[in-house]
Amino acid sequence: MNRIIFTHALSLVGLLVFSSGLNAAQETPNIVVILADDLGYGSVNCYGADVQHIRTPNIDRLAKEGMKFLDANTPGSVCSPTRYALLTGRYAWRGRLKHGVLSPPEGPLLIEPELLTLPKYLKEHGYQTAQVGKWHLGYTTLDIVEDLSAQPLAPGPRSLGFDYHFGVPNNIDWLPKVYVENETIWGLRSKGKSPYGRSSYKGQPYHGYDAPQRVTTKVNQDLSDNAQNWIAKAVRQNPEQPFFLYFAPVAVHNPIAPSEKWRGSSGVGAYGDYIHDVDHSVGEVLDALAYNGVLDETIVIFTSDNGGDTGQIEEQQARDKGFKNNGALKGDKHTIWEGGFKVPFVVRWPNVIPEGAQSDSMINIVDIFATLQEIVGGKVLNPQEAGADSFSFSSTLRGKDAEQSGRPTMVLNDVSGVVAIRKNEWKYIEDKILRPTPGGKPPRKPVPQLYNLKQDPEEASDVIAEFPEIAENMQETLDRIRAQGSERSASDAGRR
Repeated sequence: MNRIIFTHALSLVGLLVFSSGLNAAQETPNIVVILADDLGYGSVNCYGADVQHIRTPNIDRLAKEGMKFLDANTPGSVCSPTRYALLTGRYAWRGRLKHGVLSPPEGPLLIEPELLTLPKYLKEHGYQTAQVGKWHLGYTTLDIVEDLSAQPLAPGPRSLGFDYHFGVPNNIDWLPKVYVENETIWGLRSKGKSPYGRSSYKGQPYHGYDAPQRVTTKVNQDLSDNAQNWIAKAVRQNPEQPFFLYFAPVAVHNPIAPSEKWRGSSGVGAYGDYIHDVDHSVGEVLDALAYNGVLDETIVIFTSDNGGDTGQIEEQQARDKGFKNNGALKGDKHTIWEGGFKVPFVVRWPNVIPEGAQSDSMINIVDIFATLQEIVGGKVLNPQEAGADSFSFSSTLRGKDAEQSGRPTMVLNDVSGVVAIRKNEWKYIEDKILRPTPGGKPPRKPVPQLYNLKQDPEEASDVIAEFPEIAENMQETLDRIRAQGSERSASDAGRR
C-alpha cells in the first residue's frame, strides 16, 4: 500500500489549510526542475550518506522543507532515455532510442516534433521557459553534424517549447569544448572549425571553434551562473508571468572535475567534492529564487537522471573509504538492477507540501509531466494527446492517499535494451535484449528473473521458480503496455 508519512505532527485542520491554501499566484507556481547527472540513491545525506563523507545541506533543505520520495525511479539506467521521458511523458523506447544513449550526441534531435512537450504545454499556460545545462537530446535533423558553426542548430530545445537554451550538448568530455546558446555556438566569432590533433579522452579528434572554450572544472559554475541570471531576468522583465526552468548540472558524470572552490572539501576525494558542486548549484538556485522574491511561489524538484556510476577510478576510491553512491542497492548506472534506476527525489512546494513529509509511493521521472499538467491545468490530458506513460502524483504532493490515482506499473530499460517491469513489490526482468553485440554476433540473452523488492530490496534471490504465475502475469502486462502505445491506456485496459 502506498503511504505518505508526515514527520511533523499535523492536525486534520492544519493539513486542510496546507492543501487548500492556494492563492491565484500559486495555481500557476513557478517551476524549477533540477536534474543532476549520475547522482545515486545514497549520494546525499537525506538518503543516508554519512556526513563524514559528504555534506549536502541544500538538497537536504529541500527534503526538510518539502517531500522526500523513497521509491522514485528513472525510466532508463542511462541519460538520454530519462531526459526524453521528462520532457515528453513518454518512454524513449517508443521512439527510435531502443537502447543506449543518443549517438552522435549533437544530432539529430531525439524528441519527435509532433509531440506535445512539457515546455510547450507550460507555454500554452503562460509560462516563460528555459533549459540550462546538459542537453544530450540532439540538434538538427542531420544524422551527423559535421560543422556546428555551419548551420543553425535547429530543430533543438527552442523547437520543443523552450524560450531560451544555454547548454552542453552532451557530457563535459564531449568535443569540441563549446557551449550552445539557442541555435548556435555561444560567443561564435567566425564560422569554421580547425583540427587540433587528438584529445586525451579515448583519443577522439579534437576540433576547435572560434568561440570561448569550456574549462572542465568551471562548467558547473558557468551553468549555475546562467541559471541564476535567467531567473533574475524572467522575474524582472515579466513579474506577472510564471516561469519554468529545467536546470541540468553536469556533475557527477565522469570525468570527475570538481571546481577549485570544492576541491578537497569532502572526506572521500574528488568524487565527493563533485557532489558538493551539485549541492552548491542547488543552493545557488534557491538563493536566486529568494533574492528575486519568488522562492515561496516556486515548486522546486530535485532528482537525478539515473543511478551512480561505480565504474570509475574516483568512485572506487570513494568506495574504498566507505562511501556507497547507490547505498545498499544492487547494480549501478547502465544495469537493469535497482542501483541503476532508484534516485533521490525531493519536492519543495511551500503552503502545499508540509515540511518533512515522505512518501513511499512508486513514482518515475516520466511522471513529472502529468503531475505538472494537473497542477497547472487542473487535469491530466488524455494519453493520446500527451504524456502516454506519465501518471500524476499531484495528489501525493497535496497529502492525499495515492492508492487509487498512483502508478500501478512501471517499465525500466538498461543500456542494452533489457527491459524490466515493476508492479507493486514485484520486479520481473524479461529474456530479451535489443542491443546488438560487436561483430554481428547474436546477443547473450538475459535469463528471466523475478524479485520481491519488499522482502528483498537488494535483489539477492530470484524467486521465479516459486512464483511462475506472477512472472507470466507480469510478462502479459508488459506486452500489453507495449501494444497499447501508452502505459496509462494499458493500465485502464488491465482494470477492465
